Amino acid sequence: MEVRCPTCGEENPGGHRYCDICGATLDEESSGFPVGGTAAGGGREGLFARSLRHDLADYFRKVLDKGLVWYTPYPHWRWTGSFLREWTLRNWWELIAVLLLTIAGAFLRVYRLESLPAGFHGDEAWTGIEGLRILEEGWIGPYTSSALGQLTGPFYVTALTIRLLDASIFAVRLSIGLFGIATIPAAHLLLRVGFGRWVALFGTTALTVSYWHVHFSRLGFGVAPLAFASTVAAAGLLWAMRSLDAGPHQERRGNLWSWVVAGGLLGLVPYTYFAFPTFLGAVGAAIVIFLLLQSDPLRRKLQPLLPLAAGALITAGPVLLFAIRSPEVYFGRMNEKTVFAFHEYVNAEGMAEKAGFLAGRVWESYMLLVSNPRLDGVVGIGGAGALDPGMASLAYVGLIVSIRKWRSPPHLLAALVVVAALSGLVFTDPSAGSMRRSITAIPWVFGLAGVAAATISQFAKRHGGRWGQAAAVSSLLLVLMGSSLWNLNYYFNQLPNSPTFRWTFADDYLEALEAAHSFEEPGTIYYYSGRRRFGYETIQFLYPDSRGVDRSREYGVFDLERLDRGPVTYVLEGSYMEEVDRIMELYPGGELIVDEGEQPVYAIYHVKE
Repeated sequence: MEVRCPTCGEENPGGHRYCDICGATLDEESSGFPVGGTAAGGGREGLFARSLRHDLADYFRKVLDKGLVWYTPYPHWRWTGSFLREWTLRNWWELIAVLLLTIAGAFLRVYRLESLPAGFHGDEAWTGIEGLRILEEGWIGPYTSSALGQLTGPFYVTALTIRLLDASIFAVRLSIGLFGIATIPAAHLLLRVGFGRWVALFGTTALTVSYWHVHFSRLGFGVAPLAFASTVAAAGLLWAMRSLDAGPHQERRGNLWSWVVAGGLLGLVPYTYFAFPTFLGAVGAAIVIFLLLQSDPLRRKLQPLLPLAAGALITAGPVLLFAIRSPEVYFGRMNEKTVFAFHEYVNAEGMAEKAGFLAGRVWESYMLLVSNPRLDGVVGIGGAGALDPGMASLAYVGLIVSIRKWRSPPHLLAALVVVAALSGLVFTDPSAGSMRRSITAIPWVFGLAGVAAATISQFAKRHGGRWGQAAAVSSLLLVLMGSSLWNLNYYFNQLPNSPTFRWTFADDYLEALEAAHSFEEPGTIYYYSGRRRFGYETIQFLYPDSRGVDRSREYGVFDLERLDRGPVTYVLEGSYMEEVDRIMELYPGGELIVDEGEQPVYAIYHVKE
């Protein structure tokens, strides 16, 4: 039988065990592609399958043998006074830059916090209600059934801000805003460890002014806490990876305690928001690839997994126990809205149309950075992409660069997290909020933009010298400046005037409630609203001691008659304002308050004893 050597490709007609040319083994397990005849005990197909397996194994072995590539130096960090002083003096201007960015980010996330967004969403109010419950009961577990089910981690910070301030809109939103503010220095640490100083400063600056992150940092939801937790966890993981692989010219420092810390930080992620599975999946894939690329024996490769798992189990223990004991409750929220239950998919005729819809979802998901056509009535955004066009273009270029540099753990992790965050959108209900569910892509997309900026600068230097690099850097700074202006103008000027934003965060009912409770003794409130019940979460949080009853056609029994002997306050919203004249005829002598806007949307009529 004539066979072709799988190593050198030469024919070997002699039937020998070893290749006549290169000496490679030609046994049954690696006998190459047959030139003629059949092999005993397997046939042409068996030889082909064995050769294919051999070639694939040989390919992956060669890939893995090339190992890891780090583009940043090993962080020789020591907790000594002299080292800290020396390091601070050497990096003082960078520390000041990060401090200024954090202060600017704090201002953007706190400025007019109580009035922008103007209204107070029911889900935000639930955050305050759960914070009050924590102050009364203490530990309430990792999960609560309020608002269709929520993870409770951020609520404990809300309890603290309410305790220090009061039960107010500002206190609730500030508790989430603190996570958003803390994400700025955390993002700089992550990008600094992974990509170096200049990428970190570029990406952190873009994150600071990003309307995507600013908006979720100003809402009382657990979305911004997920961005913070995933950022800190990723920074801890990269630090642990770097400590395990110090490079060929440096002393290897297998600091396993850093893996315990990384695991503990990863264990905190599931306490924040239900969009975390894509992040943990990407992290798991990155760890597997990282360990495979290690050149150590298998036993030493697996050594970090034990401290990593120990750290994760310590912090994630309560949420894991809850998920095991009540899987239908815990996982029910994540499986509540899938693309396969969405009306466009269900109503599609035939598999071809369903496949076309899914292909459209893939396009929409991966174009999220530049376009978001699905409006989100829960957070009031949609239309504009997650990033401005300039920064989005850089982020896509950076994603391509990182995929090409996948042997570098920071580039690998960045690409996996962003791809996983966008891929997860394909299988979720399109109306469920794309920018909420992809929040774990922060701060990676800004880091990718920085990677692209660094690549462009280096390319310009190689081909255009110093002047070429200067021109490239100037252009990139203009892109960064344009991005800042676009984001600030869009969030503080354009977005508040959009129909979706105004509908989601309508403030008329807040003003109506404030006016109704401005009386010394408002008494029983008769609530007439076609959009809300009196038991709406906002009312429960802001006015927990208020007595009221629904009198609207939508939520109660419509009637204008006064049923209580004590003082009563009629609160009429929208079309129910037309009834105020009849009420004044029935019960003259009361006090009237009407919305002072150009188109009044509420009227209050207070009747005393």
